[in-house]
Amino acid sequence: MMQAQAVSIPNTRRINFISRVNGHEYSISVALPWVPAPESGYRVFYVLDGYAYFASAVEAVRTNAPDVVVVGIGYPEAPAFIGRILEKRGPQRGLDGMAAMVQAYVMERMYDLSLPMSDDALAMQNMPGVALTANHVGGIDDFLATIETEVKPLVEDMVPIDQSNQALFGHSLGGLAVVHALFVEPKAFRTFIAASPSIWWNQKAVLVNEAKFSAAVDAGVISPRVLVTMGSDEDEVKVVPAGLGIDQADLEALVQRARMVENARELTARLQALRGSNGYQVQDYALFAKQGHGISPWPALGRAVDFAFL
Repeated sequence: MMQAQAVSIPNTRRINFISRVNGHEYSISVALPWVPAPESGYRVFYVLDGYAYFASAVEAVRTNAPDVVVVGIGYPEAPAFIGRILEKRGPQRGLDGMAAMVQAYVMERMYDLSLPMSDDALAMQNMPGVALTANHVGGIDDFLATIETEVKPLVEDMVPIDQSNQALFGHSLGGLAVVHALFVEPKAFRTFIAASPSIWWNQKAVLVNEAKFSAAVDAGVISPRVLVTMGSDEDEVKVVPAGLGIDQADLEALVQRARMVENARELTARLQALRGSNGYQVQDYALFAKQGHGISPWPALGRAVDFAFL
């Protein structure tokens, strides 16, 4: 009988490390190009929630932009890590139907990709299926600092990098993190792709830094490239996934309050209205027909690769 073997993506590397910034554990997956580095170095595509989107991003890049390094940022798969996170973050009723690894990733990303909130504000936000406290959220600035001061140097130690041509992609809370990074670290990346950003988080707190960002764009101090994407059906709830213990009506109420499609459209319009200097570019709002929140990352990845590197 032939024995089945594990499948891996050729010419990739994985590094697990503990951040000196926040003491948290991370795992980065790096897909190296098959082609020699250009004189300026390889371009880089940083993908948040790498455990979910790394493989898809690698295939999209290698087919269309072979001189691009793909870096998926996620968490270790080790049972010990999963156990530590579940013990630290605590069980959540709405996650009971998920595998332990997925529960751990969901809770850890909730912390890393979110802006701070008080216990009272979290209670008012009323996210069905979870009972979050202020300790479960608010790690976004340390997470971005980890990328800048630790993840980027790890990649640069592997291969020559074009530091002037790097892109950041994130979906949902990852999209929120990209918008926040755009407003507070606009020179950290050349291109920012916010897919289905959760702008609604904490009464749209991510927009607090928008005015300062806009003034810097108008003054010609910064000139990032920006793409915002969304599935056309993200203001709807078709079916609540089985096993999550979440009431359909509660989830529908949250989605209606979130105004995902409208918030992203309005943000894109404001960013496009800025004068900007040469190099500042905001792509037209990308709305993918008949796509809900769960499936919209995949057309967003294709559009992201096209906008950032082609």
